[in-house]
Amino acid sequence: MIDLENTLPDGRRLMALGRIAVAFSGPDLTAIARTIWERRLWGENAVPVDLTVDIEGTPATPTPDWLRQYADTGQTIAAFFDSGHYYKLVIEPRRVVQATFDFEGDPSDLVEFLSGIPFEVASFATRYREWRKGALRYRGPGFGNYHIPHGWACAFKGDGHRNLVSRRWLETGPWRLLRGPHDTTLVQFHDLDLNAAEALQQARPAHEHMGIRPEGGYLQTPYLYRHDIKGLYDENRRVLKIVVLGRTVPAVEMRDACAARRDNALGPEQPIDNVAFIFPDPAEARAHLPRLWPYELECWTIIDGVETRLDTDQPPEETGA
Repeated sequence: MIDLENTLPDGRRLMALGRIAVAFSGPDLTAIARTIWERRLWGENAVPVDLTVDIEGTPATPTPDWLRQYADTGQTIAAFFDSGHYYKLVIEPRRVVQATFDFEGDPSDLVEFLSGIPFEVASFATRYREWRKGALRYRGPGFGNYHIPHGWACAFKGDGHRNLVSRRWLETGPWRLLRGPHDTTLVQFHDLDLNAAEALQQARPAHEHMGIRPEGGYLQTPYLYRHDIKGLYDENRRVLKIVVLGRTVPAVEMRDACAARRDNALGPEQPIDNVAFIFPDPAEARAHLPRLWPYELECWTIIDGVETRLDTDQPPEETGA
């Protein structure tokens, strides 16, 4: 588990981040790009060295007002601020905004910076060349939808948290959480003072836990269901009830239930506020309770002939499956 304080165990300040490569998604990509551009991250009077304005990469003349000129054209816009094309601001319509820039602060400064950007989900590239090529070659899981595969961190803001199976998921991973204004959360996957191999060893389980693979807690859009969403709909509580007997509910089925809750999978006539798993066998219910809790799914059983809810707002103790 990463140290949750703002200093390293020996009392040093967190390491300055240096060059950052990040992809942002949200409902208004132009607003994201404009807000980033207004921060003057590439210099007070920066003008792109190179500029392209469509998916084919057609060159355009860089000007100080390039973003105003092209932002609303619906085309891919790529502005590069150095001859090597390392530093950039790219708008990919209906996908993401990508940005690479130098950042002098540490992660606690970054979450403050992020709080002023109108994004919902952000993914940060690895800081290690060795992860990209060489003996360590590694491509982590991620969010899909043109986001960057997991590197050293990811972030959520506001409604972006709805892409998680539950906000409780943030409290369950082997990572460091930093919270900022305007409901901003930075998830740091590894310590910053590790070498490439050490960082990869620390980050791997965090990446798996925060991804779109079966054990991960991120809900891709559009979501690909692995199980049919079937059950008894409780119109009064707006809850879908799924009865389980004699089997173990796999993680991907719980994730499917969370996606059904987020997306109202039964349609507008049957809105889903939550999904309840009902176990006629109390022993099975108690075994599933700690597994269902991070997904914020209801856990019920039958006691003396009465449906009884077991989950509460507090995390249950692990009892084993």
